[in-house]
Amino acid sequence: MKRFSILLLSLVMTYSFQSCDSDDNNSSEWQVANESAFNTIALNPEYIAVTTPGAAGTVYVKKLKNGSGTERPLYTSTVKIYYKGSYYDGSVFEQSPDGVAITSTTNGFVSGFAIALQNMVVGDKWEVWIPWDLGYGSYTSGSIPAYSTLVFEIELVEIVRNWN
Repeated sequence: MKRFSILLLSLVMTYSFQSCDSDDNNSSEWQVANESAFNTIALNPEYIAVTTPGAAGTVYVKKLKNGSGTERPLYTSTVKIYYKGSYYDGSVFEQSPDGVAITSTTNGFVSGFAIALQNMVVGDKWEVWIPWDLGYGSYTSGSIPAYSTLVFEIELVEIVRNWN
């Protein structure tokens, strides 16, 4: 009986280690694919590099529509936006409800999203590519896997005035 228990324990341990390796390989493959897609966009002349002072990274944007405003949101501003979030392959993971602009503070978004917003004016509509380290990083968030390059279509509708 003791010999059977040791054999069973060995099999379970071997399977556990292989499972971990398999997950790591899938995660590693996902990370490589996402980094490759982001680097391809970075080399595409249709996209421009965007950052903000003090930001620890760069997002790439393609301007889909130019706004008419001149003021840009601050990191602490409240904004109304339309957005659609997808992975590098175009699969949509989230979007604002049809015809309803969501309201949030600029700093309520992942870093890359906030960087883009701080460079937009009201009426701008951009396609924004965010590298995984300016998105959710090495952590899974809901249905979004770790190491995901995020692609957002963002339209800045309004910078909300909070007059007290």
